[in-house]
Amino acid sequence: LEAALMAYCKSVGGGGGGGASEESFAKGIGGSKEDHIAEKVAGEVLRSAGSQPSDEAGKESNTTLFEKWIYGTSAAAKEALKGKAAPPAGEYSKGRWIRTLNNQGTCYLYIHTSTYQMQGTRPEDFVDDGKQEEAEDPYENFPSCYKDDMDDAIAKLWKSGKVPLLLCCGDQGYDEVKKLLTSSPKNQLLDVAPFVKGVIATKIKFADHVETARKLAVQAMKAGGILVIDLSTIGSPNWKEKICQVEEYKKSFPIWVLDPNAHKEVDKHGQIFRKEEKKDVGDKDWDEALAESLPSFRIVYLCAFGPDNYEKNVQSEMLPQGKWSALRVKQEFDSKSINLKSLIDTLDSIIHEKGKIPVISDPTENTDTFFAFQNSNIIEMKSVIVAKSSQGLESALEKMRQKLVAALKSGNTLVLRLSNSTPDLEAYKSDEFFPSILFDCHVEEVEEQAEEQVYGGFGGKASEGKEEKVERRVTASKGQERTVSRRRLCSTCAGRNG
Repeated sequence: LEAALMAYCKSVGGGGGGGASEESFAKGIGGSKEDHIAEKVAGEVLRSAGSQPSDEAGKESNTTLFEKWIYGTSAAAKEALKGKAAPPAGEYSKGRWIRTLNNQGTCYLYIHTSTYQMQGTRPEDFVDDGKQEEAEDPYENFPSCYKDDMDDAIAKLWKSGKVPLLLCCGDQGYDEVKKLLTSSPKNQLLDVAPFVKGVIATKIKFADHVETARKLAVQAMKAGGILVIDLSTIGSPNWKEKICQVEEYKKSFPIWVLDPNAHKEVDKHGQIFRKEEKKDVGDKDWDEALAESLPSFRIVYLCAFGPDNYEKNVQSEMLPQGKWSALRVKQEFDSKSINLKSLIDTLDSIIHEKGKIPVISDPTENTDTFFAFQNSNIIEMKSVIVAKSSQGLESALEKMRQKLVAALKSGNTLVLRLSNSTPDLEAYKSDEFFPSILFDCHVEEVEEQAEEQVYGGFGGKASEGKEEKVERRVTASKGQERTVSRRRLCSTCAGRNG
């Protein structure tokens, strides 16, 4: 049965998550899904009671949990037959989740052996037996980034004169990336539906939405944020012929707005800024303030398509030619397995070369023992959480501050030991105790002036110090001149998929 169910999954194709046809079910395991459920119910009843219950009391006492669901919630059963969400598998006394790859070998599909519920996301009670085939990436050579590296990838493409077209490979990925991009108040989201679908469908006049696009672009420029042009599953409007070069609109949203090279310095920007938007910012003129924020301004196109179908569905010929580049956003986070001996070198590489803070997942807890014998200061987040509950937030933050100061003074690794807790670290950020700048690392080259003193034996005077110019690569937090080069910040947890 399990082999047949997995064959059914493969025959469905796609990313999983419902909508499987009766024809594909029959092809996978023979007979309709309805027939199989009826047969399963009948078989269980015969085994448990000798015959099918004749009344409600008999059903309640002689059937399995799965049968109770079938008998008691016929509407839910009908929805399950359509491939929609059934009650959690934990409600059933028998059966388990099994996993296989889709036809393309690109993603896993999960199906339950009792309910035939199929989905593309990993169920909470799925148990990995370690015998599953590994997914292949057919687009491994396609320009890609992970979600946690997206900002750097966007900046790199923008610097090269290209607007990134972010491919999110499905609705779930699209929703997650959209949430990430719109989480910053500096960023602005432009929905292109009024440009593509028209006023009848959206109730928004074309000219009004051109003005909306202009305002959002100006706001993102002034804030140094990202203008997210949301193509979703709609596709792109014809920017050149319908908007940017139309006499009525070209003074509001000219084609150069979509060209990264036009934003290297304040030049034409006064054309799209209205009088009320040219106000002084503090003691700076509007253009002086804009010159400071413009270097961090970006534009991205956002869509739900993947590398296999984006060109047709986005209508890429409608985008400004030569001014964009596709970038797939992988939905998982960048991770790799290492042995304990290479831990320190790996931490240094992640922190000093990538400017990232590593999260270490180790169910054996050997890493905790390793850090206990290294030059490290450990913040036990469980005890911090307890302190917050019993003594208040300020007391908990003071414990964290003391560990931070000790690590800074000694040049040690600072470890946030999460164990099996999942604290909201945002709640523990404080300028006075544990500043957020600690989590915002980058790599830069600095020059230090090192003064060397040489002592001459017992009680001897120090000889005149000589200045030595040393160039050192260090990890620095934004806003600070530099930090101790060997200091690290990392967190450890006991989970397998942290």
